[in-house]
Amino acid sequence: MKTLASYYFFFYLGMSVLMPYTSLYFSDRGFTLTQVGLILSLWALVSIVAQPVMGMINDRINNPRKILMICAIAAPLLGMGFNMVESLFGILVLSLFFAWFQSSAGPIGDAMSVEIASKQGFTFGSVRLWGALSYAVGTFTTGILYDKFGYNNIFIYYLIVSLTICVVLLFLPATKVTRRKMTLFGQMGEVIRNKRFMIFVFTSMLVIMSATINLSFLPLYFKEMGFNKSWIGSAFAIAAIIEVPMFWVATKLSRKIGRYQLLCVAAAIYGIQYFTLFIFSDVYLTLGVQLMNGVAFAFIAGTAVEVVQSYATEGTSATLQTVHAAVTWGIGGIVGNAMGGMIVDHWGAPFLYFILFCLCATACVLYISTRHYQQTVGESSATNS
Repeated sequence: MKTLASYYFFFYLGMSVLMPYTSLYFSDRGFTLTQVGLILSLWALVSIVAQPVMGMINDRINNPRKILMICAIAAPLLGMGFNMVESLFGILVLSLFFAWFQSSAGPIGDAMSVEIASKQGFTFGSVRLWGALSYAVGTFTTGILYDKFGYNNIFIYYLIVSLTICVVLLFLPATKVTRRKMTLFGQMGEVIRNKRFMIFVFTSMLVIMSATINLSFLPLYFKEMGFNKSWIGSAFAIAAIIEVPMFWVATKLSRKIGRYQLLCVAAAIYGIQYFTLFIFSDVYLTLGVQLMNGVAFAFIAGTAVEVVQSYATEGTSATLQTVHAAVTWGIGGIVGNAMGGMIVDHWGAPFLYFILFCLCATACVLYISTRHYQQTVGESSATNS
């Protein structure tokens, strides 16, 4: 448990020194905002392919530590290449390989961690909260550091943290189990035929899409409502800080009320936050409801990983985790940000939050319906047996 907690602490510390600042890094390098958007969009597109493929490879070779070690070494080394490449074409080519390894580590690590946690008798959320803590501390610290020294060295800091991750990986317990022999196409076919899993992925995509849109367009909401934009950083910090204790609370609530019920609560909390931003126009209220954002994210992030694991059959654990990540964060993020931009352009930022409320309300209904269907199927199976 301590080793996994250390892994999540350093993994999300690495995320905190890199991901929030990549747009500023490329902008300071002289790329236009359109070019920066193209680079970051390519990262998202690559992750949609890379995550499921790497998940299937992991399930084939059955050695997540090796996959994670490769990602922890390859991603920062490729990232250092951005400091040496000047042309946009070269940056785009390098992005294909960097994004492949950088995006794959998260869901594969989750698949490994939830398997270890189930064997060792602790919950996934109890170790994932250390990632929330390091991300909150990291973004706050690096924000001050980069403001003073600039963004040119973000990939150097990412490399340093990644080397620490490699050391931690050496101490993780082995998770090898007996697997069925299955082709890559057979693995993907089994995933697609898992209808309950696919419904869950679609439902989760609605919630994650809303969270991604909020992350991207909250600064524009501040601008359109005439709020002091210096409060934007505080808004994100408030959400990040509350996540830490809420991951621990989520593990308790999940056992008490059930996973699907907790996911429904998370979607409802998101929905209330978005509806509040749609109805009211007050900067202090906007800051206050960011607490709800942190609570909802903590509830859904840890619980969703455990639900995905419950759908896994022999040899498909990492595949399902990576497919879930690719669809919810990858496709959901791309579609959501494109949709959010059009809505803000035509109807304004407040109306965007009404749409986000509708997405979360739909997810609530689907979570409840899925849970009711599972109970019905379970009771029917018990009766037949």
